[in-house]
Amino acid sequence: MRLLPCLTLMLLPLPALASDYWEYQNWSVAANIRVTEQHDWRDCTAWTGGDGQPLLRMSVTQGDVGPPETYPQLELFESAPRHYPTQVQNGQAIGFVIDREAVFYGVANGEINDEGLAEASAQVRWMDALNSILWMQNGQRMEVRTVVPYAAGEMVLDASLAGFTAAYGKMMDECGHSLELRQLEIDYN
Repeated sequence: MRLLPCLTLMLLPLPALASDYWEYQNWSVAANIRVTEQHDWRDCTAWTGGDGQPLLRMSVTQGDVGPPETYPQLELFESAPRHYPTQVQNGQAIGFVIDREAVFYGVANGEINDEGLAEASAQVRWMDALNSILWMQNGQRMEVRTVVPYAAGEMVLDASLAGFTAAYGKMMDECGHSLELRQLEIDYN
């Protein structure tokens, strides 16, 4: 008789904590369900790098405003071992250079996380998000460099863009966003 309540509890529906993962050449995509008291969210992220190197990533959330009103911003993310600084420092200008033909800029935000590890991140400026995606889809390589006045900046990451277009498409599709890349036309009349 004691077994019946246990079986009943085992058969109750539990919230889904699904995580899906795909790889496209040098880029990866993950879609995760995040459950809160108010909503269930699906977060989708595409990235390259890692394994001791900084990450290049972009993320979207299902239900958030998406294209053509806003596009995901490419982000550099770096974490350092305990008691060591990150290569990118807080407030430092960062250049995202595609095939040595186009460059998009961001400013680094550095901090110490809850575990005491140094982290730094820099995003492409929001007004450059669409153009950076277009360049990345047609590019081969991206160099991320610190920006130093009157000198060549220090290389932070050299990343392949092979597989980016497929990863971007999968990320946007999994979170229900349009794959169309176009400027929002505003009628001021």
